[in-house]
Amino acid sequence: MKINMRYFLIVLCLCVATSVYTEEICIIDRPPIVERIENRTYPSTFVSMEHVLLNYPRPDSIWEWSYYKEMLTHHDLFVGGVFRGLQWRFGPEGSKVVAVGEVQHAQYLRNQLQELNPNFLFLATLFHYGAAPDVYPEDWPYWLRDKSGNRIQDEGYGELLIDYTHPGAQDHFVQRAIAIAQCGLFDGIFLDWWNEEEPQGPPETMGDLYHSNQADAMISLLRRIREAVGDNFIIIANTTTYKSPRSAPYLNGAYMETFRGSNGYSLKYLIEIENALSWNEENLIHPTVNGLDVQAIPNEPLNSLRNQQQARLFTTLSLTHSNGYVLYKYVDGDGYWYPFWDADLGRPVGEKAQLYEDQEGLFIREFTNGWAVYNRSGEAQEISLPLQTTGVASGITSRTHTVPDLDGEIYLKQETGISVDVNGDGVVNIQDLVIVANALGKAEPDLNSDGVVNIQDLVIVANAF
Repeated sequence: MKINMRYFLIVLCLCVATSVYTEEICIIDRPPIVERIENRTYPSTFVSMEHVLLNYPRPDSIWEWSYYKEMLTHHDLFVGGVFRGLQWRFGPEGSKVVAVGEVQHAQYLRNQLQELNPNFLFLATLFHYGAAPDVYPEDWPYWLRDKSGNRIQDEGYGELLIDYTHPGAQDHFVQRAIAIAQCGLFDGIFLDWWNEEEPQGPPETMGDLYHSNQADAMISLLRRIREAVGDNFIIIANTTTYKSPRSAPYLNGAYMETFRGSNGYSLKYLIEIENALSWNEENLIHPTVNGLDVQAIPNEPLNSLRNQQQARLFTTLSLTHSNGYVLYKYVDGDGYWYPFWDADLGRPVGEKAQLYEDQEGLFIREFTNGWAVYNRSGEAQEISLPLQTTGVASGITSRTHTVPDLDGEIYLKQETGISVDVNGDGVVNIQDLVIVANALGKAEPDLNSDGVVNIQDLVIVANAF
């Protein structure tokens, strides 16, 4: 009897300990964010919700942690839901919100992600516009209801719509953002359906069902969230290709969801995407985190020649016009890892959105390890670079390359076999530049192996300072 009682007490203590542990509120520090954004190399990719990469072997369960973490950390940014092992707890009417769960274990898993990719960012989605029916009680006062009192379902995605213009709903979502910010496993939030110009959610004819003006309410909500969470916290919103001047003082970036037409991405739409991306880079707050979401060609394998070309096109658009992230996948499906993204371009050193030799539609940008070139000029274009480079997709090593129309390429600098430290003093400086300048027209030191010392060799030395 005593032995049974002892076992009973042990089990009881374990149950109590486990209960306390699993209901621990997540309040932990967050590592600095700016360094993770600025220290990453390019190309830089992100992923939203899904994590499966079709060209990697998959286990029976795609949620197996060893697979999940490897797939996530291929990317530098993940936009998803609550972190594994955590869940939300809501107070009365959903006003008070906390993240609870096995916090220590969740932090252990989060550290593994950071070890695999030190620049990894994890953003939680804040669904302010709608939710699944079981997220809040049926009598929750902030559901959007028709004039008969029935909850309204979104026609596109099936969520029940929320009247986020109601002051009480705004309080709830501010509290939810605070809970995310306090849990340092998250680096920020993502807000979907964000457009300052049009009512969000249901058709315009239903706008009178909301408590107040939708656009004004969105800006009010965003401003309050930013004031509550501070600066070491990322806020991005799905603005598609719209510009959001009223949101700009509070947003770090735009999730630019683009839409492929029946005939693909038109030239006019490409230019619209470029302009929106450039605007976001210039006008949203530091640190800027813009993500370009592109739809793959449907009914073709993701590794088809056309999908590979379109992936290169948008990757180089992102590289030449931003310091952002790119996503390329089917509309609602798994992703694919393009070897093109394994190229180590390093960090950007050239200006954004620069034309190559003033050629309309042909953009080039230099990085520490090479150049990105994006071509939508209407025809194939020949470019000349200051030294030998190898095209990542083409495999061609030369100083002169041809870029097809509606395509892009990454060119990586190649070693010439001759040290740029011309005088061998252990540093590349003005003295090396003077030596090369004095040798113009001669055979040595020919740094790019083109047979003569010329301005291209001076550029090589200057770039190595």
